[in-house]
Order: sequence, then C-alpha cells, then structure tokens
Amino acid sequence: MPLRRALLLIAPLGLLVACGDTEDPAAGDRDVGMGEDVGGEDAGTDAGTDARTDPAVDTGTDPIDDATDDTTEDALVDAFEDVDGGFDIGFDAFDTDDADIGDDTGSFDGPTIVRTGSAGFILRGDVLLPDRVLEDGEVFFVGARIVCVDDSCDGAPGAANATLIETGGVISPGLIDGHNHLPYNFLPEWVPEDGRLFNNRYEWADVASYEDHVRPLTANRSSNSHFCPAAEWGELRSLLHGTTTIQGQSFDRNCIDGLVRNADHSHGLGPDHMRTAIGSVRDINDEDAANYLASFDEGITRFAVHMQEGLSGDNILEEHESFAGRDDRPNRHMGVSLLGETSILIHSISLTLEQLDEVSDTGAHIVWSPSSNLVLYGETLDIDAVVMRGIPVGIGPDWTLSGEDDLLAELAYANAWAARNGVDAVDPEVLWRMATDDGAFVVGLRDEIGAIEVDLAADLVVFARGDTPWTSVTEARATDVQLVFVGGEPLYGIGALDALVDGCESIDVCGDVRFVCRSSSSVYDTIGDIEQALIDILEGTGHDEDEQYGRGDELLPLVDCSR
Repeated sequence: MPLRRALLLIAPLGLLVACGDTEDPAAGDRDVGMGEDVGGEDAGTDAGTDARTDPAVDTGTDPIDDATDDTTEDALVDAFEDVDGGFDIGFDAFDTDDADIGDDTGSFDGPTIVRTGSAGFILRGDVLLPDRVLEDGEVFFVGARIVCVDDSCDGAPGAANATLIETGGVISPGLIDGHNHLPYNFLPEWVPEDGRLFNNRYEWADVASYEDHVRPLTANRSSNSHFCPAAEWGELRSLLHGTTTIQGQSFDRNCIDGLVRNADHSHGLGPDHMRTAIGSVRDINDEDAANYLASFDEGITRFAVHMQEGLSGDNILEEHESFAGRDDRPNRHMGVSLLGETSILIHSISLTLEQLDEVSDTGAHIVWSPSSNLVLYGETLDIDAVVMRGIPVGIGPDWTLSGEDDLLAELAYANAWAARNGVDAVDPEVLWRMATDDGAFVVGLRDEIGAIEVDLAADLVVFARGDTPWTSVTEARATDVQLVFVGGEPLYGIGALDALVDGCESIDVCGDVRFVCRSSSSVYDTIGDIEQALIDILEGTGHDEDEQYGRGDELLPLVDCSR
C-alpha cells in the first residue's frame, strides 16, 4: 500500500510540496470521479439518482433543470455523492523499476528571452504537430490565436515586434484532462482498510472510511467557502503539470473562471456545449431522455456519462444496453437511444467487443482512466480493441483519491502499463494524442484547441526535451514543465521569464523559482491563502464540533517532488 506522503511546508511562499520516497510511481493516485454538473451552465448542481436503489423507482431530477438551488443540490448529491469517488490503494500489477518513468534523460537549459516586443510571442523549439514534428520550428501567436507555425515566422506580419523565446525544448499543445473531479484534488489517496478490489463503483461508495475521508469537503461541498479553494487548488495543480483544459470541474462558479479551461462550462471558447451526469445511465427515464435530446437540438454537442465502471453487480453490465435504448423496464426511454456522437463514455471497463463495435458505429467517444480502474477493480477497458476500432479516446486520472495525482503521472502510468502488458496499440505518441488532439475532439473543442495550428487558441506548453518528442511529454515530471500559455497568456513558467508577466506570484517548485498568474476572479490574494483555507477545512476550523477533523497535515501538495 502507498505510504502517506511526507509534506514539507515552504513557509515564505506558503506552497506545500512533497519530498522523499513515498510510493511506487506507477501506483500513484487514481481517479474515479464525482461531482459533475448535471444542471446546465449555471445550475451548480451535482444531481442524479442512486443506481443502488430499486431500479424501477426513479428518484432523480430533471437533468436539464437549471433552477436547482444549493439546498436541493446537497440533498441530491448526498444520495449518490460517492458513486464516482475513489481511493489510492497499492496496486502491484507491474513493477516499474525498469520502466524509466520520469527519467531525466534529455538536456535542457530552459527557455530564454531572445528579444522583447509588444506584439505577441514567438516560441522556437521542436513543435509537436498533429502529423509530424517540426524540429527547431516556430510558433507565433498574437493575443489568443496562433498566426504562424513554420520553420521560421520572420516573414509573418508583425513578427518583428513579437517577443521571441528560445525554448530549448519541446512545444506541445496544452494537455487536455478528459475526466477529473477537481474539487477533491486537495485530498490524498484513500486506502481501504482491507486493501480489497471492488466489483463496481457503487460498492466502495458505501464504505464508511471513504465517507469519512471525503467528509471535510462533502460536509459543505456546495458552499463557496469549501468549493472555491478546493477547485482553485485543483486547477493550480493541473496548470503546474501542463494541463490547460479539464472535463469535470463540477459547479460553475465565478471563483474558478479564468485559470485552466473547463470543458464543461467555463472554457472561454464560445457557448457552453456539454451536459454531464453522475448517476447510472439506467436511471435516465423518458422525460430525462427527452430533455437531453432537446438540448442536443439546441447546440449541446457532448453528453458525458459514467459507463459500466465495474465488472459485475448492481446492474453495471446493463448500462450500455439501457443507454442504447434497449431497457425494457417501464419509463426507461425504451427505444430512444442516447448513444451517439454526442456521447462521452467515461471508464467503459466492461464493454464487450460487440458493444465497442456499436460505440464505433455510432460515433461515440471514450475517456480512459487506467490507474483508477486498475486500483479499484483490478482491470481496465480493452484499450487495444478501442484504439484499433478508431474510437476517439481521451485520458484522465479521475481524481487524486484513487487515480494518479495529475495527467502527466497518468500518462506515465498508462505507458508503463501498456509496455509491460504488451498492449501494442498504446505507445507514447498515441498517449500524447489522447491528451491533445484526440482529447480535444472527445470533449468537443477540437475546432479551438488540441493542436498547434493557425487560428486555433494559443494553449501551449513547453516541456524539457526527453528521449523522443513524445516521451518529452509522457515521461515528464512537473519540473519539466517550463512554460504554460492559455489563450496566449503566460500563466506559469520558470522564474527567468517572469519579465513576461506583471503582478503574478513567485513560488518554489522543487527548488526552482516559478511564476504563477492566477485569475482575477479568485477570492484569495495569494496561493498561501488558498493553502491555509484548505488546511482549515481539513482541520475543521470554525465549524461545528462534529466537523472537527484534525487532518490539516494531509493537504495534497501542488507538486510531488519525489516523483
């Protein structure tokens, strides 16, 4: 089983980092997720029905109802809040001693500013394009958009007035986390007392120690005093690991608007386009289905659901058939299929080959969370069969309670697992595509992000050079993330580039000085203030006597320096 992380408080900066030998890097943290917004753009509602109740009884609410208030929200969420939770237990499916995860093999001196200008930025380095690697190429962007990708952008209008940065590294599109539950990502792994595996996501949700583990958040989850610092900490952790877009940020609140993009709602790329559901798809009744279908006609392009997250029991194996309109129970949208090109099927562990054929034929999408799946259930989906069928696949660690702590760690985990288990369809380039080009398509934003192309948004990450262009990403550590742009704005980078920004914070990341630029919508003046708010939540400071936890030392750090 993984050991509790040792935490070191960097007092002057207020930044928690973990150090020392802690756990097998391949076991890491895993995601099983919880906390989607089922209500629409402004509902801020984690709603749904408990699939463990009598399947003939529908206790859910209209998934398109935007009027649900926070009081109703808590009551609804508590009914099945843990349906998608998770835990970090030791999983020894493979030994990573020879997997070279995160091995420092490349040479990298860090980006340097060649010249400063007033009209955009030019990044020079090895550029990862959808179809090739542009060695020693340039990416020129003005404002939020890319205007040139070429061997040299000197001839592009305005290039002479751009700030030129010699990155010395690999320039990738910003990473896309296909599935996560960020408000939980200040909590460390949950380890069941008996270290057992589970049959499905409904089983572990009833374990008392899990409920106790997440209670510091869930006792007041819908309150801004808890949601805002938790969500912002989760976004900061993502940003520092090269992730610029995430699906699964839960409530739509102003306090999380403006850092990483939230594919669910606050992505800054036009109208909201996604609906999500946390409960079992077997609990979608006729009225729910009609409301979903109507929303598709109104411009909703993606519907994210948890599909067959488990191996047996609790009707988990009937979810695909029900979603495809073949549930013969009364009031269960019989004959009305919700399976199609809008669908994002999260997990999909136990889909059969025939069902995967239907997923492919209907144009549906899948998000893979291998670390969480293997930790919770001992198995994951047949990713070989999925990739060979050409099904669009995204990847995400789910959350820190059971999945890897961040998307970089999830990519390393997936790569090592695939290599050890002879999964030929998965390699570093395929995994990189799951986290960029394919991942953007899965969440319905490929027209805006996911690739380095002219007219797309300038969501870019500079990584240290590794053995290959692709392993520069899939074997990267947080310290290899040198510079992050979201919409053309430098939000994170090495201290030497702090001249690019004004009014941002300096933080210590594993001994290196970095700058971080947070959203003006944040209710916290500093990262240290966010940290203290979360420590108070874990301690139970200022709450009723029955909410005294004394767990402030468990705060998950922004960066684990032992990895």
